[in-house]
This record gives sequence, structure tokens and C-alpha cells, in this order.
Amino acid sequence: ETPEWEPGITMTERESLTLRPRYCLQCVGSQPVSAPGNGGFAASLQAGNLTVFAGDLLLPGLPVQLDFHFQLGPHSSAHWHGLLTDGKLFLDTPRGALDQNNRESLTATLEYVEEQTAVNLVFVNFQPARSDCGALLRAFSYLGFEVVRPDHPSLPPWQDVIFMVYPLARDCCPELE
Repeated sequence: ETPEWEPGITMTERESLTLRPRYCLQCVGSQPVSAPGNGGFAASLQAGNLTVFAGDLLLPGLPVQLDFHFQLGPHSSAHWHGLLTDGKLFLDTPRGALDQNNRESLTATLEYVEEQTAVNLVFVNFQPARSDCGALLRAFSYLGFEVVRPDHPSLPPWQDVIFMVYPLARDCCPELE
């Protein structure tokens, strides 16, 4: 049975997703670089404890990296790194994702994505060898994510990864309400 969220994907789009999200300059302690065309990141939003950094759009149709940084306290933050392409956001699941504060960071990230982007599907991914794999599967399922079979055409060709998808509820026709 085919889930209703299952959109088509072109080979060009699939090929453009061969690279994983790279860690942003903010994660290694450097200052954000925001000059256009240099592969840097610019803060695109700061709301409460969440700061979103967007990578440069190098070519139309290629993924753009989005980094979601959630301030947990004065000296720590949770980072969700992702690639945005054609209405889909692919997020790497950080270590400690099940900690209470990290769950808040995911909630803030999903709220931003739903309110500020045209994303229809949010995919989280993690390696099956992680010690918290079973707990991640249960927690994401509880939040409404569904496991995606590894050979699904909407997925990038990343090896040794479990994907789960969360379809965002979009109002297709608010004027009809």
C-alpha cells in the first residue's frame, strides 16, 4: 500500500541529494559567514531560543542547507542540520535527541518549518547502529512520524540510515472554510 504522502521524485533531484548536510560554521565555533556565494550561512530568523541559519542557494533545484540551533541554556544548544529541497526537509537526528530540552528543539524546529516554509514533508534520519535507535523509533512514532522503507524513491541515496517522515498538515484551500 502506498502512503498518501508519497510524492514522485526526479532523478536529478535524487542525484542532488547525494551529499549529507554538512556541519555548519556555528557548530565548530566560527563566526557565521554570510557573504553570498561563498557557501557560508546567514542567520535568517531568531525567535525565542531558536536561530535558523540558511546556506546559499547555489543553483535552482539544488538542496539548501538549513541549520536549526536551539539555545538550551547559557552554554549549550541543540543543533538540527538539514537539507531543504522541493517541499521536503531532511534532518539529521543529533545525539541526545531524546533529552527533554532536545525534544523542545525539535518542536521549535517543526513549528518554524510549518509556519515559515513551504515544506510538506519532514524526514528525520539516524543510523540503525545508534544505541538509542529503538527509543528514537518509539519517540518519533509517538510524535506522528512514520518509518519509510529504505528503497523508497523519495529518499536520498544515503547508506545505513533509517528515515522517518512527518507529513505537515497544510490547508490546501483556506478560502473555502
